[in-house]
Amino acid sequence: MKRLGVALLVLAVAACSRPAPTTPNNAQDATTGSQAAIPAATSGCNANASHDWSAVGSQYYMIEAEAHGPTCREAVATIRIKAHDGQTILFQRSYPVAEVPLAFNPTSDQTGFRSDLEEWTTNVADTPTANWLPAWPSGADHPPFFHPSVSRAQYESFRGAEGPLFCYPDGAESNACVAMSGDHATFLGSRTPERE
Repeated sequence: MKRLGVALLVLAVAACSRPAPTTPNNAQDATTGSQAAIPAATSGCNANASHDWSAVGSQYYMIEAEAHGPTCREAVATIRIKAHDGQTILFQRSYPVAEVPLAFNPTSDQTGFRSDLEEWTTNVADTPTANWLPAWPSGADHPPFFHPSVSRAQYESFRGAEGPLFCYPDGAESNACVAMSGDHATFLGSRTPERE
């Protein structure tokens, strides 16, 4: 009977004791399991901005910008114009921020970068209609101080329609201009007032 009591006592102590240490293979599995439960931290420089743009003629658009990169200096920024429904993308273009010093300070921290991005979504056209752009003289290669991405006929057609125009910095000295017509956007080119 005494032996039976000692055996039960040993079993009870064994049942209440800590589990045996895990082997290296078990430790790896346990680590993997705990890593899966912890989300990875987002690193680098990330920012986004958006606002509504009420254009001429009761046309409404959403201007969005986002940027991502390992550092703010190495980030790539994307500007987007969406239809008033907020879903349909009418225009989108991406730029390495280092190539757009007119908009982005290369030494910005995350807070300054977010501010730069918000400013980038602001229309820099002196007058937000296409007739503000310089006329393209007949026989000329391009309008003065403007490097077009469309034909002369298209360019002058947008100018004549006097529709909404959204311009934003796209280089060191230039501003890209996008003409809007309802739910259509056309990249007209870049205006560089400092040089021909």
